[in-house]
Amino acid sequence: MLQKYQSILSLTLLIQNNQYLYFHNFQIKFQQNVIYNLSNRLARPLILRESRHTKINQKEPPILVLKLGSQPHVGKLPPKVLQQNPTTEVRRIKNKSISQHISGNGTHQQVNQYRQPNKRIIYDSTNYLNPQINRSSSNRIKKIHSVSSHINDSFNQHLDDNTRNNIVQNEITTNSELDEGKKLFIENKVDEAQKKFLNYLNKYGLNPEALYLSGLCYISLDQEEKYIEQFSTLIMTFPRFKRTSYMYLAHSLKKNNLINEAIHVISQGISHFNRYFEALTFRAKLFIKIKNYEKAIKDFNLAIQINPRKSVCYVGLSECYKQTNQIQQAIQELNKALEFEEQSKQKSILLKRFIIYLDNKEFDKAEQDMNLLFEICQNDSEVYYFKGILMQKQKSLQDALLAFEQSIKINSDKKPVTKALYEIVKIKIDQNDYYSAQHELDRVIYLDVDNKQLQKFELFVGGVIYLMKRNFEDGVQLLTEMITKNHQSDNLKFQAHQYRAYGYFCLSKFNLANQDLELYQENLLEKASLYNKFLCHGIIKYEDNELEQSKKQFQLAHKILPNKIEPLFYQSIIQIKKYCSSLEKSSEENRIKYLKNALNLLEVASKICEQSNLLFYKGILHFAFGNIEKSALDIEQAIEKSEDNHAQHYYVRGLLHCQRQLFKQAINDFSICLSLDQNHSQSYLNRCKLLIMMGDVSTAYLDLQKYVELREQYSINYYTVGILYFLIGAYDEAIQAFNNCKTLEGNYEKVKVFIYGKELNSALKELTMIAEEMHNQEALIDQQVLTILKETSLQISTNILEEGINKIIQIQKMQQEGLIFRSSDIYFYKGLFYTYLGQYSKAKQCLRFSYDLKEKEIKKSKNAQLINQNNLEDFDFINKTYNIYEHLYNSAILDVMLGNIDEALETLTLLHEHLTQIEFRVQLQILMELLRDDLLDKPPEDKFSQIQEFQLFPQHNRLCSIYPAIQISLKKYSLLIRMSFCLPIVEFPSQPILFDEQLLQKISPKVVENKPEAPWIKRSNEGVIFTDNIQCIDELDLQSTVRKEETEETQQEISDLDDENEINKLKEKLKLDDLIAKKLNSILQQNKK
Repeated sequence: MLQKYQSILSLTLLIQNNQYLYFHNFQIKFQQNVIYNLSNRLARPLILRESRHTKINQKEPPILVLKLGSQPHVGKLPPKVLQQNPTTEVRRIKNKSISQHISGNGTHQQVNQYRQPNKRIIYDSTNYLNPQINRSSSNRIKKIHSVSSHINDSFNQHLDDNTRNNIVQNEITTNSELDEGKKLFIENKVDEAQKKFLNYLNKYGLNPEALYLSGLCYISLDQEEKYIEQFSTLIMTFPRFKRTSYMYLAHSLKKNNLINEAIHVISQGISHFNRYFEALTFRAKLFIKIKNYEKAIKDFNLAIQINPRKSVCYVGLSECYKQTNQIQQAIQELNKALEFEEQSKQKSILLKRFIIYLDNKEFDKAEQDMNLLFEICQNDSEVYYFKGILMQKQKSLQDALLAFEQSIKINSDKKPVTKALYEIVKIKIDQNDYYSAQHELDRVIYLDVDNKQLQKFELFVGGVIYLMKRNFEDGVQLLTEMITKNHQSDNLKFQAHQYRAYGYFCLSKFNLANQDLELYQENLLEKASLYNKFLCHGIIKYEDNELEQSKKQFQLAHKILPNKIEPLFYQSIIQIKKYCSSLEKSSEENRIKYLKNALNLLEVASKICEQSNLLFYKGILHFAFGNIEKSALDIEQAIEKSEDNHAQHYYVRGLLHCQRQLFKQAINDFSICLSLDQNHSQSYLNRCKLLIMMGDVSTAYLDLQKYVELREQYSINYYTVGILYFLIGAYDEAIQAFNNCKTLEGNYEKVKVFIYGKELNSALKELTMIAEEMHNQEALIDQQVLTILKETSLQISTNILEEGINKIIQIQKMQQEGLIFRSSDIYFYKGLFYTYLGQYSKAKQCLRFSYDLKEKEIKKSKNAQLINQNNLEDFDFINKTYNIYEHLYNSAILDVMLGNIDEALETLTLLHEHLTQIEFRVQLQILMELLRDDLLDKPPEDKFSQIQEFQLFPQHNRLCSIYPAIQISLKKYSLLIRMSFCLPIVEFPSQPILFDEQLLQKISPKVVENKPEAPWIKRSNEGVIFTDNIQCIDELDLQSTVRKEETEETQQEISDLDDENEINKLKEKLKLDDLIAKKLNSILQQNKK
């Protein structure tokens, strides 16, 4: 559109050089002088329209060149018209047509909604369309905008009577058609009128009157591009037709910010129409807009020469001098303007002078002008608004607020009321009194104000209040909307970025927070925002693993606000990360240094503020160092000081109870943790261990199942799970868990489960796989020993026994042992085979070696913290090779076989003394009596002779039950007896509940409660300042604490009546949420009691 306007203006310059009209044979009508092709008139040169009576080849008669001159008889209007249409500025009502104003039916009381281009344009149009003014009774066919009278006389002298009569007849016809369009226009039938004017132009060619009227129609229809095109064509073709055409076009160009083009157009109007006051002042204002004050001053001075009593010129000059910093000259011009205005109309001039005084801090003179304004306008919102501004400048905020409130109360004009409310809200924001600011913004509902100007405040204040209520998502959303819609960079937008950064920080969106804070230089940021910026930098550097840079940023933050614990907290986290990341790189001593530094930092922070989260992590560090009592104290305080119950607090306390052997309390804490967080898998695992320890395997099984379910999408320690399943007795689940391990340890634990369940074939198969695929020597030895036991248990023969002994000898020569079959077990089975071979001395020697090794192995395994450890003194006959009771029993049998009855009796007597179970003592007593009786020289007794097989200890489902009984032949008696033994005990690694290293590894800035410094908080040496809106009360009536009963009763009655209203007022004023409202109610009730 800009290019189109520029094309039109370029063509205007071209037409100015061709301001002559040509007529062939004096037979061409005036309306058909120049013909344009309307669709291409902006791109083609002017084409003279040929007369219908003229032939191209004929001789052309002499051509008369007629130059359009001034119009002295057209410019002046009758006084009556001027009275009816005073030259005051008129603005068109939106959605109202110009014809309503032209016909006098418009509502001029509401003319302030849409500004027309110039104050005389509409009235010139009114005069033009009024036939009583523009048509005299003596000459009704006189053209409205013809050439001047002396040119018409000269022109008519060259016409014969016939030609003159034809022109007059055509004039009457065409004018009647235009009159129909005018009538429709006046009746507000703009579309129909426009069709008439366009048909006229198509039928008769270009006509200034038709162009002008069609342009007015386009203005009424708000078709800006069309009316610009019409008026451009009009001033190009008929540059002196009507001066208001230039004003219309210039105003439209100004509206589209084409200032230079508007100046060019209005300059043409000034050149064509002498002493054009309105055009000069308008051009001067355009020069001011482009800051060409020198030319503006020149135009205003020219306008003063035309009409020196118009104050608008002096006001314009004042603005020019003000902008060029010629303050005194500006004031002088305003003083002149006041001389030419009535007192009742001096308001705008006085306000301009008041503003100059205000800007130059001449407050006394400004107050004088304010007093003059109050004399002129006693109840004017705008005057009170500027009084408030004056009070603001003088640092009297309370008086300023009163003045703004008075402006709103009077409510005489929408614009100053909006500005007054704007300033009130701005003051409240500057005082950080956001609830009061919100209260003021709520008044928009019933005040007639411009909501668009206050929208940014509504978004900003609403966002800040959300942040204050810790509703960070909604707060950030409103602040983002405010920043997006507010394209200008002002202080409010600057604050919005700082507050939004705070919200992002609290949401752990540190990069977004940093982006907001990086928009401004550090020296511009408020102290709280600068502090938050350093924290953001430190956290971002931490996440990028730039720990030293991160530490420097936290140290800078600590320098800004040394009484804040967060910088120390974050520095401690850096030390913890160094400890965790140096697990394999540094020695244990260096790693411990990092942990000590972390603990020292937290100790310093706790002296500043014993915050719950801080105490919790300090307790974790004490726990890591083994300071159980200190850790327990910190955790207890963390739980007490915490506003909410945190599952992790109770989980750590449960771990501490385990270390203090308080298992029931530990189970209780793990249960509380699970009630707060049903997905806390570690609590299920640890409670499972405790329940197994306490014998509640059914509940333990459920906890273990839940742990596996929760950890399926993460990594599961199947090794631990398999062991726990085994201890619970869920052997199939244990085997499946060990299968999932896919490690040597897991496979070996699976072998143990098979051996424990006496599934020797499965165990042998698994050992063979381990030995072959993993080339494990221990598995090979275990596989060989188990194979020997399998072969010897199936068939007892000398060859098999000797072969088994030889294989064992080979294993012993390598001085190796298996993970299941230890050296003590191998010696025992070797002695067993010697027994069946009848080599009892070797057998007894092997049993003695086995026992000695077993004792050493048991001592060693106690230090290894194994589950299901072997203990020779345990009276257990299920899952171990033998116990001390069985060892004595087996040794006594071998002594009997060797004929050492006395030694056997001595061993059996020792065994009898250690047995506590009556049934076993009774049985053993029978065997001992039999042996003693056999030594006596007397006949055998029947009760002993009836004993065919003797059994002392249980043999069911034990390895000894597979091997055959041994025949003992004494002097008088003969009986069968079995040695008591089984497969080796199955030992699993212990599963104690210890300190959870994951507690340290999971510590990062994100798990620390995000508490950046709130931008609305200001700190002083005395503490925190939440708002600057602090009012001082000079006189306080401090009544005595001892009051008369009558006074108390009266006050109580008044209090009872006003309690409810007072609470409601407080709630409304403070915008309390439900929680705070409940607390307020409870406090008031307590005070009432």
